[in-house]
Amino acid sequence: MTKLDPVLIDCAGPGLCHATSLRDCWSGTDEGSAPVLEPAEKYTGYRSYSYLDVGSDYPDIKLAPQIGRVPAYKGLELAGDEDGRARRLLAENIVISLHDHPSVFPDDLDGNLREYIRSGREATGYQGLARSGMTAVFDNVMDGTCCISSPGGWKWQDVIHDLGMRMADLAHQDYLVKVERVADISGAHESGRMGLVFGLEAATMIENEVDRLDIL
Repeated sequence: MTKLDPVLIDCAGPGLCHATSLRDCWSGTDEGSAPVLEPAEKYTGYRSYSYLDVGSDYPDIKLAPQIGRVPAYKGLELAGDEDGRARRLLAENIVISLHDHPSVFPDDLDGNLREYIRSGREATGYQGLARSGMTAVFDNVMDGTCCISSPGGWKWQDVIHDLGMRMADLAHQDYLVKVERVADISGAHESGRMGLVFGLEAATMIENEVDRLDIL
């Protein structure tokens, strides 16, 4: 495996940093505990829609914490060269998550989920992604929760709204890079950033309008 050979992963969400050296990525831990990944150096702490006024531009809903919400995944018990090799693979190679939803949901799902979805501003988990070890993530955005204007979900106008809002938020920071071609992933890796590939899990919103594929 060369330094730029991709490692492909299909997983459920962010949680672990993107770095170009082991020293940048792994921090020391107490004996017997799980390794902790430090945030990527290029991540400056940006939070979704922080350029807007919470409470007036969008609802003031407490979101679930991105770090420490659940017990840390301790991984396999590797020893000696195995542990070192695993760390090198993560730090030195292009690592891609092929299926993810790196979004942040309300801390109180029962009380705030519907209002949060209807606001049409789903937050991106920048803080979690910066510790994920990934080079690029396929982001399937709101998916089945895309019920901004209709409980039926995946309406054309809702999907366009969702993608537009997420891209507008993305434009206000410089850690996540919107990927449009393979070279963008290599570029993200070389610059210590992370690539974000927008995708959709269904063709429901296309209906019988084939031209919508060109719009997307």
